[in-house]
This record gives sequence, C-alpha cells and structure tokens, in this order.
Amino acid sequence: MKWVAAVVMLALAATAFLLPEPNQAQHGENPATEPPPVAICPIVATANRATSVSVLSSVNGEGRLSTFSTGEESGALEFRTGDSGAITIQATDAGAAGISGGLIEMPSDITAAAVALTGQGVMAAESCVDIPAGEAFLAGGSTASGAMFEVQLMNPYAGEAVLDFTVTTDAGIESDDRFDSVVVPALSSYTLDMNQIIPGRQEISVNIEVTSGSALVVGRQTLNGRVAMWRAVPAAQEWWLPIPAGEGPKELLLATPTNSEIEYQIDHFSNTGGLLESYASGVLPPRGVLRLALSDVTLETAAVRVVATGPLVPTLWIDSPTGLALTTASPLDAPLWLLPGAQAPAGGTGTVVILNTGLEEISVDVRSLQETALTRSVVLPAGAVAEVDLVAADGYRIEASGPVVALWSSSLAGQGSVAMGIPVQDG
Repeated sequence: MKWVAAVVMLALAATAFLLPEPNQAQHGENPATEPPPVAICPIVATANRATSVSVLSSVNGEGRLSTFSTGEESGALEFRTGDSGAITIQATDAGAAGISGGLIEMPSDITAAAVALTGQGVMAAESCVDIPAGEAFLAGGSTASGAMFEVQLMNPYAGEAVLDFTVTTDAGIESDDRFDSVVVPALSSYTLDMNQIIPGRQEISVNIEVTSGSALVVGRQTLNGRVAMWRAVPAAQEWWLPIPAGEGPKELLLATPTNSEIEYQIDHFSNTGGLLESYASGVLPPRGVLRLALSDVTLETAAVRVVATGPLVPTLWIDSPTGLALTTASPLDAPLWLLPGAQAPAGGTGTVVILNTGLEEISVDVRSLQETALTRSVVLPAGAVAEVDLVAADGYRIEASGPVVALWSSSLAGQGSVAMGIPVQDG
C-alpha cells in the first residue's frame, strides 16, 4: 500500500500563503460592489446550553453575526475584531434561541470562525464553513443505549434546499421516507432526531447529497450526558490527523460512502518511534465502517496519515476521563492555520497539536490572539509532532516555515472538546 501514499500526495499537493498581521480596515472601497465573505455556524441556545462564536481575521475590521431558525432572521449583532484581529461573541447577543444557525459576514477574505458549546456537563467545539459542500459524509453517530444522535441542517440562503440522505447502520442501509428529499426552507434550521427514526443502532453513517440549493450539516452525539459535535465533510483519499496525548479510549473511525470496497493504509507519527509506515492497512467493504483502537500508541502526542484507493472519512473518537470529543481529520496541510476559539478555559487545560508533514525541519510560531498576544516558537524535525499548552484567548494562529497540520483540544471538569484548525490555502 505504500504506493497509495505516493500517488495521493502528488495528486493533492497545494500552495499556501501567509496571513498578514492584523491592521486597520481599509476605507475607500465600496462594500456593495462585492458580497462580504461569510461563515455558517451551528448554534444551540437553551436553558442549560450556550454557544459562543469566535472570529479570527487578518484585519481590525467590522462584521455582522445574524441568527436564523424558522424562515427569518431572529436577531443580529455588529462587531469589530479589534487590534488582535479576534473576537468571541455570545450567540444569544445576536438573538439566538433554541437550535438555530448563525451567519457571519466577515471583515476580510482571510477570516475563520468556530463555535463552542458549553453548559452543565457539556463542552464541544467545531469550526464554521464558508461554502457548504454539495455532497458530504458524517460518520460516528449512535442511537444505542445511553446514546442520542441528532443531525442538524442549516440553510442561511434565500431559496430552499433539498437533501437526500443515504443512512447506513449496523443493520444495513436504512429505508425511511424521512431520509428522502428533505426540504430545508430558506433561513431555517431543521434537526433530524435519529433516536426517533432509527433507535438502537450502534453505528450510524450518513451520506448527504444536496439536490437543490445549499445547506450545512452538523452531527451532535450525546453519550451519558456528554456531548460532541462535528461537521459533515466531503470524502477524500488522503487525510492528516494530529492526536493529543492522554489516557483513555481513543479510536480512529474509518468510513466510506462508496458502493465499492477500498484499500487503506495508516502511517503513524510519534516523537519516540518516528514514522511507522503502514502501521495498519486493510480493506473497507462497500459503505463500510471500521474502528481502530489507538490507545496503545497514543498515550503520547502522535499523528496519523490515512491514504486510500477511494474516498473515505477518518474521524477521531475520544471517550476519556477528560470527556467525549469527536473531530474529522484534515485533507490539507499548509504553512498557516487559524484556530478560532482555541484556548484553555478558566480552571481547565488546552493544547494545540502540530504535525510537520514535510520532509525538512521547520520552525513554527504559535500565537495567541488576545489583548496581549503571546508567541511561542518550536522547531519540528520532519515527521515530528509538538503539543503546546494554550492560554485564555479568542483563538490562535499557527505560522510555520513548511507544511503542517494543527488540531486543538480543551478540557474542564471531566468534559472535553477537540477540533481541527482551518488551513489557509492560496485559493
């Protein structure tokens, strides 16, 4: 399978550019000549759960957060990112109520956003997206005993969106009219309660095809009161995934939406063992799902690369003393990463895990975005992984002299979250 990695690496090579330091917004241009860049975010605002929205930008500029749920805007808030280029906003200040969506009009093209869900016994985080994919895949859900799985659909646009779901479980492909031609009206958020539709399923994967309009799809998994949140993403043939240190069960979930079997190979990176090529390999059956236990190799900071002969999605599942957390891997590496919302919560801990995906030693600057910025620099040999402690901030910027992948995690009082950063690519 080593040939798979070489072929995919050549096919997916990309060039990235550096993010300038935050500066004052430029005047003199007519903002009406071109629509502002946007991001779409999932929001939960209930009696015991709240969502904060973090925005990172390359400028000290103005933006707008609006919320929507039932066919109209429920509220809005204008903001300025400030001298640090970063700000965190409470979604309720923009009129959020219940399960809804958020639309952020960004202050510049080079901007990223993420949400953090908190509450009693709850901590989860996920990045927002600018343009939802026409086809996306969500794996890792469960409606078995003690588990609840919700799929949220958000349409922030003026026209309705129509989606077709192909749902695969341990019982096979599910047949239910509620998965066919699902309509999400304009400016609306709609939630599918999988426990009502397909209860008692241990493993659920959802392939979403948008047949009309556009919509963002997010999964929320509750397990014995703990919550994890992650986005549906397009399947691909190569993925990178940094893994934070720590004890407790960790699993790499591999799943494919295709109707044919695919071969896969997993390479493992660590600072003690170096690169272990083909740590695991095998064949995924059509629409197959496989869970690989990682606890024996990931007590230390580590990373994996997954390559395959067909499209799949790897998901990191952490169920440990620091909480339940899920995130998908990244199909991209880049010299620059934005981590909106990344921080160590008050009384808790946080780290960012960085993998050098290149063939040469590089230097990496880890910069907190806050009133008084803190920059820490590390040197990473080829294939090395670093884990840097986070402080309280509105987010982080990772700038390296070569390609890297960055993931962040936080934990507090037995709850945890993990989220992939956002690579900045030369579009």
